[in-house]
Amino acid sequence: MSVGESPAHYPHVVAAMTTRAGTQPVPEMIGNRMIGPVGEGYPGLRAGTVRRHGALVTGHRLFAPPLVGRADVLLDLHRALIETASGAGGCIVVQGSAGIGKSRLLDAAAVEARALGMAVAVGRATALDRAAPLSTMRSLLQNAQPPGLDLITASDRGVNPLWLVDQIAEQIEQYVRRQPMLVCLDDAHLCDELTSLALRILVPELASSPLTWLLSRRPAAVRTFGQDAIDWLIGEGARAHDLEPLSKEAVTDFCASMLGAAPDDSVVTMAERGDGNPFLLEQLLSTLRDTGQLTVTNGVATLVGTELTADFLSAVDLRLRDLPELTRRILDASSVLGRPFTVHEVAGLVGRSAIELLPAIDEAVSAALLEADGTELRFRHDLIREALYGQLSEPVRRVLHREAATVVQREGRSAVEVAEHLVRGGHAGDGQALLVLRQAVAQIAPTAPNTAADLILRMLDLINQHDLSRPQLVAEAVRLLALGGRISEAIALGEATLHTGLDSAQEAALLLGLAEALHVTGHSGDVVNYASRGIGRARPGDPVRAELLSVQAYALLDTGDIAGGDNAGTEAAALGAATGAYGALVCGTSARSIAARMVGNLRAAVGYARDAVRIAEQVGGEARRRHPRLWLAAALTAVDEFTEAEALFTHDQRESDSLGTAWTQPRWYYHRATMLALSGRLDDAVAEAEAGARVAEQLAAPALSLPLLTLLASLSIHRDDLAGARDRLGRAHEIVAAGDVPVPADLTWTVAQFQISCGESASTAIAPIVAALTDDQVLLRMLARRPCAAPQLARLARAAGADSLAAATVETARQLARRNPDIPSLVGTAEHAAGIIHDDLGALRRAVHTLEQSPRVMSRAAAMEDLAAHEDVNVRRDDAVRLVEQALAIYLSCNAVRDAARAQKILRELGVRRRQRQANATSGQGWGSLTASELRVVRLVAEGLTNRQVAAQLFVSPHTVDSHLRHSFSKLGVTSRVELTRQVLLHDRAAGATTGDD
Repeated sequence: MSVGESPAHYPHVVAAMTTRAGTQPVPEMIGNRMIGPVGEGYPGLRAGTVRRHGALVTGHRLFAPPLVGRADVLLDLHRALIETASGAGGCIVVQGSAGIGKSRLLDAAAVEARALGMAVAVGRATALDRAAPLSTMRSLLQNAQPPGLDLITASDRGVNPLWLVDQIAEQIEQYVRRQPMLVCLDDAHLCDELTSLALRILVPELASSPLTWLLSRRPAAVRTFGQDAIDWLIGEGARAHDLEPLSKEAVTDFCASMLGAAPDDSVVTMAERGDGNPFLLEQLLSTLRDTGQLTVTNGVATLVGTELTADFLSAVDLRLRDLPELTRRILDASSVLGRPFTVHEVAGLVGRSAIELLPAIDEAVSAALLEADGTELRFRHDLIREALYGQLSEPVRRVLHREAATVVQREGRSAVEVAEHLVRGGHAGDGQALLVLRQAVAQIAPTAPNTAADLILRMLDLINQHDLSRPQLVAEAVRLLALGGRISEAIALGEATLHTGLDSAQEAALLLGLAEALHVTGHSGDVVNYASRGIGRARPGDPVRAELLSVQAYALLDTGDIAGGDNAGTEAAALGAATGAYGALVCGTSARSIAARMVGNLRAAVGYARDAVRIAEQVGGEARRRHPRLWLAAALTAVDEFTEAEALFTHDQRESDSLGTAWTQPRWYYHRATMLALSGRLDDAVAEAEAGARVAEQLAAPALSLPLLTLLASLSIHRDDLAGARDRLGRAHEIVAAGDVPVPADLTWTVAQFQISCGESASTAIAPIVAALTDDQVLLRMLARRPCAAPQLARLARAAGADSLAAATVETARQLARRNPDIPSLVGTAEHAAGIIHDDLGALRRAVHTLEQSPRVMSRAAAMEDLAAHEDVNVRRDDAVRLVEQALAIYLSCNAVRDAARAQKILRELGVRRRQRQANATSGQGWGSLTASELRVVRLVAEGLTNRQVAAQLFVSPHTVDSHLRHSFSKLGVTSRVELTRQVLLHDRAAGATTGDD
């Protein structure tokens, strides 16, 4: 079947997927009764049919309305399911107004998936889900058939949301290894914050697994977590179907199928007033028949009355007119719950026993207003619930919400749900209500900061302006808003509250909340401002002052004030030790390590970092959550102790998972990627940096991705991926512009490297970096972070006529070497830079000799190239060839494609003509283009391991494995793990045949 062929050519496809929409029964249970919504007149109804308030019952059977006018969508769903059954995954979004038929399409897809032998998980988000992290995903996974997905919880306050999503991915990945799966999520626009994050991660990450996600949503002008996630998925390639109103022909077919008779013009005219909305059409036709306004004579349906207007509320009112009073009370009370509910819960709301309510509930089910949802009840369509809820007067609605808070708490529901009803009931001001609300915030804040912040904001509307608890609540809201990426809202709320007459202690606490939140998201300039103001308001011996000083220290270092950051760190550590603020003590000591590293006092940096780790281990608690090991690993990288650094990086990632500090993840990826790049493992470094950039995006912290994008651009240049470098640099400049922050020197230097690679002259390319490095301290900081840049910077400066910068570069490199005479990389790069500027053969020889003792192999190869050029000039051609061949071997082992090409060109100029092995071009295709790391991942995946199992074997993160897998799929031209496994088997069989192996 080609993509362009009409579904009309394949009637079996539509027939297979509309089984449930025809005359087949829809088995839903309530008590001992199978129910479902229909209208009278279906063909084939047995004798003895009874009508109950719009639902036609045949024995215990009811029938669904027809599914018409959706053949194109059904065909696409059919194709997707066939592909999934064959091993490929994907995501499809069905979107349209309420009642347009989205749920029916999801039902039809689920029916066919089961017929194909696939597992199916069906769920629906509700309005209340948005207040409870992961509630949507939990209910979805819990409903998977066959069972096998464990219940996921997010109740632990220390849970890292990224770790939690990783655990879900692991479970799903294991599950679909046994059986392909369809996941249907109805009303996905209502899903909670953490489920929305999970969708953004899981859908692309599991795209290679036999798993299709089918999501439905209503379009809305108001942004929600779910809407944003779906928009992002569509932008990333998910297919979207916009369901339009039914055509006139489809409306006629709908009427005929539902009524079991041909509609005359009067019926069609009335039906057309339903705007082609299937659910509204069903309600209109059912109500017309119930009220005697529609008759069927000789197979023709005729309208005989005009009491009903083509309005949904009118239809609902008529449907409710004859219901007993208790049934109406049950429906009104249930409408405030906003989710599936138990009989006991609704009994508590109406003040009756559960047994007393059973007949009334049976009436609501028979009227097709309620239906079974496992062991609970729910409204058959959310439009019915919304109509009933909208008709409640405000006083009645508030009373019902207040009562609901008591009922759901008694029934053991979460504090979040209780809090939601308290807020909606306008009852958040007393002490008990505030306690519940605080419990709810504490429960959801670690995994859903935006949701927790919104709950606090709604609380604040109900609390007196002079309530003593208000400043603390505002401080917490400010912190959560910033964590959720809503920086402008956080600042506006904080600033507005600062001018409400707070005392100095309250103001200092609020300013600390602002500073901490903005620090986590990378807004260092604002952090300095708020921390300084808070320090001015805090008492000298107050622990809050120590915390403010520690945050200020980090921010000052980020903005380039090394002395100020070191002083603030020293004071924070001293005050933290004196007041028992051990988090501030650890942070202050770590800040001193960073300050020492930034000015090249590297052994001191290691010493401070070890002190911070020791303190954190001794006192535990909040001190451990400051992750001093991260800074120790960075310091160890700077002194060439890569083995211990890598062990610490691995440990710190696992610890950040257990401590719930997701904000450390992008920094962890950056420093580990840097270490890998320096050691020549460029492909691994790219995978780590890409994973870190994705995590920063998921955390809504773009400032944290800036150094990662800069590093990726530099790596792309070495790998001769100039298009990739251009893209990364463009994204980095967008972040700088959006955040209104100065361009970092590292970014300016990488841009210069890129321009040189693209053929720009040295003078043009280096002009911005010359302007950026006029301050000796800025140059010192850059070379302390990137000593390997000194030789190339000196060379470019010299070529561009910037002699003062060339001389300053050499002198700064020498200064760093004098401070660290036992660190080969610093001593070697200083000699290398000096040898280039002064044409000093002895300095270049010393550089190569010294760098042979360093793990920074790329620096060693670069020095060999320059030494070779000078040896050739001095008529030592054999030495020159040997050096270039050694450099080439290093570049090839690192997969530094551009550097390897340059070395091969030098060899040709030296007269060496023998065939050289090629590096793996990043844009290549086929098995030969796979890197060693990608091959390891591919083979483990082909053995059936999940991403997390592969990560455990290779001592990397699942996100890093995912990066390698994405590259491998692209190079091999596959889209699923099944195809990948087949490719591995074919490749190995061919290799075995070539070698003669059995």
